Amino acid sequence: MSATGTRTVEPSGAERRREQRYEVNIKGDLGVDGEILPVIIGDLSGSGALLVLDSPPEEGVIADLWITGFGDLEIKVMFSGDGVCGVMFTHPAEHRDRLLKWLTQQMADGQATERRDGP
Repeated sequence: MSATGTRTVEPSGAERRREQRYEVNIKGDLGVDGEILPVIIGDLSGSGALLVLDSPPEEGVIADLWITGFGDLEIKVMFSGDGVCGVMFTHPAEHRDRLLKWLTQQMADGQATERRDGP
């Protein structure tokens, strides 16, 4: 609580990402502890993604995300829920420019759209 008595609420999950998110529907694979899990990537930014999968790994797990058409990135699971997990790229600066260029091409091809929050 702040000195004025109001409670400060930190954004949770994907809402912590400060970068523009892009809605996508891209197949991928998540490599966790020697197991390969099929995923659908629901949104992407330069620093993270929202993954849809049957059995999401627990928060804090480090894994490899293979994005079809792009390649693989090391990720950390930031939140895990019912059929979804939010991940942060562990080395976003290494991939950001190439990823955003790739996303721009996906948008041009109609495979991705800018996500607009709010009404």
